[in-house]
Amino acid sequence: MDLFQLKCFISVIDQKSFTEAAYENAVSQSSLSKQISKLEDELGATLIDRSHRLAALTPAGREFEPYARRMVNEERQALAALKRFSDSGSLHIGCVDHMGRVGLTAPISGFLDQYPGGSVSINMERGSTNSLMESLFKGQLDMAIIAHIVSPISHKSNLDGYDLSEYHTYTLVRDEYHAVVNEKHPFAALTGRLSWQQLANERLVILDRSYGLNGIIRDSFQQAGLTPNIAFECDQVDGILGMVQEGFGTSILSKKVAMAHYRVVAVPMQMPISRDTVLVVRRDVESRHLLAGRFVRHIVQYYENTKGNTASF
Repeated sequence: MDLFQLKCFISVIDQKSFTEAAYENAVSQSSLSKQISKLEDELGATLIDRSHRLAALTPAGREFEPYARRMVNEERQALAALKRFSDSGSLHIGCVDHMGRVGLTAPISGFLDQYPGGSVSINMERGSTNSLMESLFKGQLDMAIIAHIVSPISHKSNLDGYDLSEYHTYTLVRDEYHAVVNEKHPFAALTGRLSWQQLANERLVILDRSYGLNGIIRDSFQQAGLTPNIAFECDQVDGILGMVQEGFGTSILSKKVAMAHYRVVAVPMQMPISRDTVLVVRRDVESRHLLAGRFVRHIVQYYENTKGNTASF
């Protein structure tokens, strides 16, 4: 029994799928299945019930699960404890969007330039705020750069459900969401701000419920006493922008993201949804992990110098 087998076992539990677990561990599905089978052979018990569409634990698997998680977590904790004694190694960072779209390319390049010998590497994982926060809480990320979204009407936030008492949060960039339309749309010629009432009459294409923005949009319409016409939802920003560019509908996105590569127009809104790019890191990771602490200070200082608006909340 080795740690990789345990990690594969836990991935199958969490993903409920051998296919997704294989992708998470960067191996083929057949290779992952072999690892699970070897583990079962060594333990003398079947851990995973493979008779259903979704992988499920057997009674023996349920009994073994907490021990497996404890062993994997202890390995992570041991590695984390040793990291604090070194300013070399790797950082695993989650980011809610393309690095270029949130201005991360320059500060990350500047940080790596301080270690020309290749003693430091950064692994950047992209995902939604929800998925990155889940990974951060599980200890799978050293830190995450996420979107903090607040409704202008109810003041609800996409981070309301997270206990951040053990984390430091740094607001790197302050932004607001815009209505995004095709270049030939009548709204494209507006000189003022768009109202929620005007948007309620539009055919909307928005990010799906895996993004906190979806719930904030719905809540903002509801609190304004309006029923939005949401015609299409998906988890891909490029898919949304492609449909807007083709004139299928109107979206609500960050101006910087929307206008990066598409022929669309971002129209400011009355009572806009605020969107802050926020760095979240556990307090103990920042204080005890030498490399992580240096990276946080570098990033925060960079945005203070370039934007002058870095803040904690």
